[in-house]
Amino acid sequence: MNAGSDQGPRGELGTWLETLRGRDLTDTEVEAAAVRLRAQPAEALPILLAQFADPGEDAALLAVATVSLKGWAEPYPVEPLTALLRSPGVGALGKALIMTVLETYRIDIRDPGLFGVGIDLEEYELNGNAGGGGLARN
Repeated sequence: MNAGSDQGPRGELGTWLETLRGRDLTDTEVEAAAVRLRAQPAEALPILLAQFADPGEDAALLAVATVSLKGWAEPYPVEPLTALLRSPGVGALGKALIMTVLETYRIDIRDPGLFGVGIDLEEYELNGNAGGGGLARN
């Protein structure tokens, strides 16, 4: 672990997740990582949420975080995800991915007053290819 760093995930699970940074993961690898993270929800949740606020926006880690949260067991982490939507530290890509997660939880993301955020979702095309980060820029 980076003893001098105040950023990034902590603990064994976070250290393991960091080994995926920058890799071109297959869909199978993303799902396997998601299963591992969902098996330890209390430790994994803060690590997953941190990926959306990471200024580096690593495609592999965002894919793993998104797939992990889409398969999350109840209770769903709606409040921390909506807090990230309101955060100026989360970019448009992170917010678009969070909205796809919330949609999985059957939250009405089309209600403009619900979250109080303004992002241009048309800026991104969701193509479902987790190996390429799951997103392609238009």
